[in-house]
Amino acid sequence: MKIFQFGLISILCALRAFSGLKVDHVIELVVDVVKSTDKATSVIAHVCWRSSKQIKMMTRLMSLYNPKTVQFVNKYWIATEPMFQERVLVITDLNCPETKEFLEKASSTKKFALPYRWLIIGKPINESSAAAVSIEIDSLNFLTDSDVVLAQMKDDDSFILRMAYKMKPNSTWITEKFGTWSPQDGLKKTELTHSSISTRRKNFDGAPIKTAMVILDNKTRSDPYDLTDILADTVTKSSFRSTDPIYGYLNATKSFIFSETWGYYKNGTYGGMVAELTVGDAELAGTVLIATQDRMEVVDFLSCPIPISVKFVFREPPLSYQNNLFLLPFKTSVWYCMGAFVLVLTLILYINALWEHKKLEKNKMNEMDPTALKPNISEIVILVLSAVSQQGSYTELKGTLGRIVMFILFLAFLLLYSAYSASIVALLQSSSNQIRTLSDLLNSRLELGVEDTPYNRYFFGIASEPIRKAIYQTKIAPEGRKARFMSIEQGVKKLQKEPFAFNMNKGIGYRLVERYFHEHEKCGLQEIAYLDDTKTYITCRKHSPYKEMFKIGLFRIKEHGLSDREDRLIYARKPACHARGGSFGSVNMVDFHPVLVMYLYGIMLAFLLLAIEILAHRKIDFQR
Repeated sequence: MKIFQFGLISILCALRAFSGLKVDHVIELVVDVVKSTDKATSVIAHVCWRSSKQIKMMTRLMSLYNPKTVQFVNKYWIATEPMFQERVLVITDLNCPETKEFLEKASSTKKFALPYRWLIIGKPINESSAAAVSIEIDSLNFLTDSDVVLAQMKDDDSFILRMAYKMKPNSTWITEKFGTWSPQDGLKKTELTHSSISTRRKNFDGAPIKTAMVILDNKTRSDPYDLTDILADTVTKSSFRSTDPIYGYLNATKSFIFSETWGYYKNGTYGGMVAELTVGDAELAGTVLIATQDRMEVVDFLSCPIPISVKFVFREPPLSYQNNLFLLPFKTSVWYCMGAFVLVLTLILYINALWEHKKLEKNKMNEMDPTALKPNISEIVILVLSAVSQQGSYTELKGTLGRIVMFILFLAFLLLYSAYSASIVALLQSSSNQIRTLSDLLNSRLELGVEDTPYNRYFFGIASEPIRKAIYQTKIAPEGRKARFMSIEQGVKKLQKEPFAFNMNKGIGYRLVERYFHEHEKCGLQEIAYLDDTKTYITCRKHSPYKEMFKIGLFRIKEHGLSDREDRLIYARKPACHARGGSFGSVNMVDFHPVLVMYLYGIMLAFLLLAIEILAHRKIDFQR
């Protein structure tokens, strides 16, 4: 009996020692896996081990070179979002009773996606079945962006480590051999782990990638590559041609979903292409999208294949559209000097006329001479004005000194008149460079028009910034008048013939400019952006498991110059100016309307003076 008791105690001690050894091996496995990452790691463990073993694992991990933190959690940790997610390594043991529930909650909260890393310690499986996984996780979905290592113990206390994932939810498992671990040799990783997850799992094996595209012309549906009509769906064609190589890179087939608009936030929902991405019908967008704050919350922005720019384009208007040409020939200081010169000459003429009048006042013939300049301020002013306007005067000074003064007077204003006239001729052919901001555009005399596209109608309509809102309400869509949205061809033709600013896709607009404009008309083209940032991106569904694969593929396409090739093939650059001043335009009403206004004021003043003179004479006659 004592021998039996002793044997039973020995067996129990052996089993306890064996169990402790197993856990110790698991601890060493965890330590080696953490050590192999060679970076700061936050270990989050969901295990049912004894406290002594947990303390031992924590001690071993904290002794490593790189900073480590260790946290033991229950199943409710899933509801939290830890900081520095890229450092998190979650460890769990399938032998624990709550592990299955823990994993199911993790799957429902997308914690198997990057950047989380997982180490799941499981039970031994049949090694000959390379695609098999433990039944506890068979219903879970570890997709292509998961970093989950399954550690399964073998009979010799060693572990085989595999990474398992699915291309799509509820599809078959695909496994990768991560490495092996044994008490003698430690962790030995395979060469497969030297490459990133996104590059080694990029083979879709012909599976379709649903791509959402914006199509405004039905002809584009059958052949997005067709450039026969380059003005139809240009943005979609350029985007698709720039991203099409990604299907070959991923070994995937194309599957398209067509929309008539990009998709905008209205009444709490999205429409168009964005809606296809948000509800999960499409994984990738085949048409570029302008980045906005509300869109960033529902889709992921990947790459900018072709920089599409939308701006107001206009020819520099004639200088008369911004300034009064008749005030520009001289600087303000010159005008002041001319005014002072006129006053000085008027004073000199008055003194000279007064001196001649006193000198010759005894000569009755001189008094009867109507051409002699009298010391009368009104006659002197008329003489000076006739000199300024290069007109003659029937009155003059008779003396030698007086004649010299009059010669200087007419000569000085002859030279000033010549300089002024020459400047006016040059200014009539000059253009204004004063329109540089949206505020300048709003206050200018230029008419404004906008290319008729869904995104322009949306972004112009929701403008809330005062200047942009005023542009839309006063120059684009004034109340009671038809909004000035037009085709790009119509807008470019109007841009050629009129003082007009047209908001358009520059790449296509400049292609039409090269087609219709004469060489001298290509000079002086200016641009002003209505939106702060119109940079466009290829997007994908939010939290798509293929996001990194798409991103890498798109960057490879760009690095190989394929996007740049499509950009140069479809879009045109701003035309160079080779013939500035090659043509002269006729003077129009805007150029000389200040003269007409002055003439009108002169006529009104003349009639006013006539009325005053008539009233004055009547008063004198009445007093007599």
